[in-house]
Amino acid sequence: MLKLTMCVKRQPGRSRAEFDEHWRNQHAALIRKHAALLGIRKYVQTTPLANPTAQHALQQSRGAEPVDFDGCAELWWDDLESHLAARGSAQGRMALQELIEDERRFVDLAKSQMWYGLEREIV
Repeated sequence: MLKLTMCVKRQPGRSRAEFDEHWRNQHAALIRKHAALLGIRKYVQTTPLANPTAQHALQQSRGAEPVDFDGCAELWWDDLESHLAARGSAQGRMALQELIEDERRFVDLAKSQMWYGLEREIV
């Protein structure tokens, strides 16, 4: 399966609560609306745990930097070819455009990171 991972930063001026509310409710609804058309098999949102003590201990144990994003989205498709084909139709392009336009309302896309990958399930 093909997986898209996005580490997203919120738009400047938006609080974490505002970002999360839009992401969890409006954007998730759009993903559900277009999932079949775009061939999305699975969609998961992950937000950083709101526990500064635990986060700091984790980062200190590995010498890591503090988290510099507001969430992580993961989307799965059967493969790259079917993913690209779904986006190639007129309906697929319109659905993708609606998703991107919504992302621009709450995500700072220029400061976010995203990549395609293949999972290696170990456990």
